[in-house]
Amino acid sequence: MWYVEPFREARTPLAVFFSILLNMKPAVAAHQPLSLTGETLSLLAWHIPDLIAYQHREDEWWFAPLDDNLPIVRLNRTGLEMLQAMNGHTSVGALAEKYGTKVCGPDGQPGQWHLEHWSLPTYSLCYFGTEPPGGHRHKAKWDLLLQEIREGWSGQEGFEGEEHLEDFHHHELSDSGEDDGHFDLIETTVSHLFREPNETLNGLTYGRLLMKQLRKLGWFNPKPRVIVEVGGGLGYLARELGKELLPFEKQTIRYISLDITQPFLKLQVTRAKAGGWGGIGTRANGEMLPFKDNSVDLVIDNENMADMTPVKLTRKELQEGMGDTPQHQEALDWIRRTRLPLGQDLPEDVIFNLGPFRFVAELWRVLKPGGRAFLTEFGIEEGWPAPVKLPGHTEYEVQYSHLRQAVRWLGFQERYLSLPQFLAMKPDTKVLCTGAAYTIQRFCQAMSKPFPVRAYTEKELQQALGDMLPKLHGCHYHDVVDPAWFGLLDFKVLLLEKPGGAPKASFSENQGYRWYSQK
Repeated sequence: MWYVEPFREARTPLAVFFSILLNMKPAVAAHQPLSLTGETLSLLAWHIPDLIAYQHREDEWWFAPLDDNLPIVRLNRTGLEMLQAMNGHTSVGALAEKYGTKVCGPDGQPGQWHLEHWSLPTYSLCYFGTEPPGGHRHKAKWDLLLQEIREGWSGQEGFEGEEHLEDFHHHELSDSGEDDGHFDLIETTVSHLFREPNETLNGLTYGRLLMKQLRKLGWFNPKPRVIVEVGGGLGYLARELGKELLPFEKQTIRYISLDITQPFLKLQVTRAKAGGWGGIGTRANGEMLPFKDNSVDLVIDNENMADMTPVKLTRKELQEGMGDTPQHQEALDWIRRTRLPLGQDLPEDVIFNLGPFRFVAELWRVLKPGGRAFLTEFGIEEGWPAPVKLPGHTEYEVQYSHLRQAVRWLGFQERYLSLPQFLAMKPDTKVLCTGAAYTIQRFCQAMSKPFPVRAYTEKELQQALGDMLPKLHGCHYHDVVDPAWFGLLDFKVLLLEKPGGAPKASFSENQGYRWYSQK
């Protein structure tokens, strides 16, 4: 498998590269094989770093192309040698001369065939060029291959429209399978990668650790009566949150799962009940919460804001304050009311997070005085949001300096920090390169063997694969907070509290005595 993480655009959920849900991922553009003539012969060849190989038989190795519409590449020893020879010191011409007529594939494909195909975006097993494919992730050569694939997956270039995300989650996912496939391979979230106990989280799941942290904040003293989880995915978070509480603590708490995607909502309610919640579900959009004013105690929104409505504003609209559409005018009104700085040298157009602004305004409306909200999503603190291409749709970074200004304008008390900091993760815990996990999953699928994509330590991978592990070559481990793994430091936490709750007793200790006061 080719090594993709360091070259993400902002935070690309790394699941985008091996979707098994063919109905979910548009076929990428077809490419004609390269013509190995002229200047191409003088180019140097590199194989993708961290390429994962599986030795299926004594003389058969497997590799996974970028596009899972293509079959797994099966090579004999000659093909393996050719791939290993792509070390940045050998020209395409030299490889073609040495391996071109030799049979490297199970159907008789010669080395020439593989050289013509492997450097295409759909395969992306190697790169031909004059310079090595390294450097900063936004300048990396692999990005040239990735961008073409991403635009093919998402449907079009650039901005994808102000109704596209809602349509994708409301309609296009309605017929999706009710299993882990979507979040394994299309919209991988941090909570999905840590849905099983993990050493990085002190042996806990993401949901259990989140509940521990919320309790440390005092958010369950007194305990909330109404909890709303927005966009709960497959329900793992609700289940694990509930497992961290004792049965009597969950009594009298009403847990509401809210989602726009019906198949996910069913799973959320089922798993919420498995976690001991008296759960119910409601199908709705988080930008228009179907609750009365001052009726909710706690809202949990885990990695949804990048899916909320973006708008693309022109420089003329920003300068004149007049929108071309009602949505654009709504966005401009938010910018004016919250006095967002536009900065110098405005580009021709910018993306604005209208959906997240609507969402926090709805939170202000529905939360009781003293009510709270936990929000987390990937994002930036400077500039304007950028698109992140995914299969079937595009997400958009959250601009947190803008959003924080909005929540303060609304009246919230807020606290802001990174997700690893909030969860107190062990930063130097080694976890498997996420790209390797997708590749291994594809190998396992070919053998009808289950392999869930998640954050694996070396010990956990051994437990999952057993005697298959020694046959895998190229597995690589990262520190969990290394940007090359999943960009966890790009994920931020926004903790909101609506003022006006009941006074709370607090105390200080001095020489063993506690002195209480009211806040």
